[in-house]
Amino acid sequence: MMDEKMIQLKNKINGEEAELFREFYYGRFFSGDITLCEEDRAATLTFHKGTCIDVAEGIPNTGIDIGVSGSKEDWEKFVTHKSLSVATNRGNSNNLTTLGGAIRFRQNFNVVAQLIRVYASIR
Repeated sequence: MMDEKMIQLKNKINGEEAELFREFYYGRFFSGDITLCEEDRAATLTFHKGTCIDVAEGIPNTGIDIGVSGSKEDWEKFVTHKSLSVATNRGNSNNLTTLGGAIRFRQNFNVVAQLIRVYASIR
């Protein structure tokens, strides 16, 4: 089920969302892996200059570059507001968790935020 959603996510990010993702959210500057985890399932999307070039199940052998993790309830709460800032604020309940290096995550915050917004719209 998650695999189908990740293929849909790749197609949306490279298709109808491509210009917005690459230009407004600075995706064109991002090359690397973004791992999304929901419950015990994980998928990693590989990007080169804002284009998703691969989708794989699980966590890469090289480890997590950056990503977001949460329970089903955490993701369902995110869908109601779609703000990564709110979703990762420790003062709230049912928060998503950021993955990977803090500085790398922060540098690519807009890219991850838009990617998970699009994911939330198809999950």
